Amino acid sequence: MASIRKEITSGVFWIALAKYSGLLVSLVITAVLSRNISAAAFGTMAVATVILTFLDIFTDIGIGVAIIQFKSLTVRQINSLFMIGVVIGVLLAIGLFFSSDTIASYYNDPVLISICKLLCICLLFKAFNIVPNGLMLRNKRFKLVSIRTFVLQITSGCVAIWGALHGWGVYALVVSPIISSVGVFIFNFYNYPQKLIINIDWKAVKEVWSYSAFQFLFSFTNYFSRNLDKLIIGKYFSMAELGYYDKSYRLMQLPLQNITFVISPVLHPILSSLQNDKEELGNKNIKLTKLLSQLSFPIGIVLYFCAPEIIRIIFGPNWQPAIPVFKILSLSIPLQMILSTCGSLFLAAGKSNHLFYTGIVNTIFTVTGFLISAIYFKTIESMAWAWVITLFMGFIDSYYVMNKYTFKTSFLTFLKSLVPQVINSVIVFVISYLVFNSFLINHAIFSLLVKASIIIFMNLIFAYMLKQYNFLSIVYCYWRKVNSKRCH
Repeated sequence: MASIRKEITSGVFWIALAKYSGLLVSLVITAVLSRNISAAAFGTMAVATVILTFLDIFTDIGIGVAIIQFKSLTVRQINSLFMIGVVIGVLLAIGLFFSSDTIASYYNDPVLISICKLLCICLLFKAFNIVPNGLMLRNKRFKLVSIRTFVLQITSGCVAIWGALHGWGVYALVVSPIISSVGVFIFNFYNYPQKLIINIDWKAVKEVWSYSAFQFLFSFTNYFSRNLDKLIIGKYFSMAELGYYDKSYRLMQLPLQNITFVISPVLHPILSSLQNDKEELGNKNIKLTKLLSQLSFPIGIVLYFCAPEIIRIIFGPNWQPAIPVFKILSLSIPLQMILSTCGSLFLAAGKSNHLFYTGIVNTIFTVTGFLISAIYFKTIESMAWAWVITLFMGFIDSYYVMNKYTFKTSFLTFLKSLVPQVINSVIVFVISYLVFNSFLINHAIFSLLVKASIIIFMNLIFAYMLKQYNFLSIVYCYWRKVNSKRCH
């Protein structure tokens, strides 16, 4: 168990290093682009990205996770999976290229024609990258992954900024994913070169598919719960409204990308070694849930009350319509952070079928919520509320199945692990609501710092009172540990 803990710590460290060092770069890039590109252009790019994400599901078809899970695949078997991915990627890229006119006509946006054709490059290289990237993760080369991520983020971001400042408009948004997809492939292929073969090992493909099929089906169904809101807004609302919604959604996801998305890539490759010890996986799930709840609930409250300052600082004064949406979406952060590890735990337990079944139910919840909001309420704020409410329903469904059927542990015990942080957060939210209603500081950055400091301080105080953890004790123990190492 100690070696697993060490591997998780090491993997998280390198992934976190790339994420956090790139966070400032990402915020600077976002600030520049949002001030030089219209909300409608961001809306157009959002539609194209959602379509690309859908096609990505078919380029992978569960091969990536299978590469990680099956440790004994031969070189020929791996090359066979690579060849299948390449063929599928080429066919999908051709399909997207020739359907770009139809897509643009459906959304009544001619710009989508050229955008979709350019994004065929991304689709192609992502297909080429599935197997090499799976091998990178299977062999736990997280340090190389972190270096790759950081270098490509800076490179693609600088090119996008240059394009925005020189009047490229929406095309400045397209260049970044293209550079990233090509760069990731070159980097991974250099480390794990593959061969194109004709004599495919179909026996290995069949064996892998028995596992990866459910992962593919889950990705397919989960796509609609994650992206249908943007497709609906793009069709029945204006592109500008989609731009406000999409930027709010992406900004809300920054904590996810820089906390849980740091942990999630590490979990499946490492915890897959415990796939026959379901009880231990269940124990690690509760520990992970406690940790993520202690991080995510305060972050959600901070973003909710600091939404006006955050939007003004990052996007500028022209993005005020995004504030209400961002406030609503920030309420989903605790649920999303905890749920982000759910897939890795199902896969590590070898229960990709459970992942698929929960995905089906959750997608039904989400699709129903989005359609009700679009038909009866017709505002981007109602779409945000639909996301939060259906996400909560999906949270209950996913963890009920995981605890009762996957790990065969108590669902009630799992819920009890969240109770102290929920009580803490309710108290902090109510006090913050009463205090910040009469709270006014004209300077956005200063106001943000004051509000965030008050919320974090209250959370730490109530955590101590509810016996969640003693922050001062943690700091003191860490200080003694560091000084002890210096003495030796």
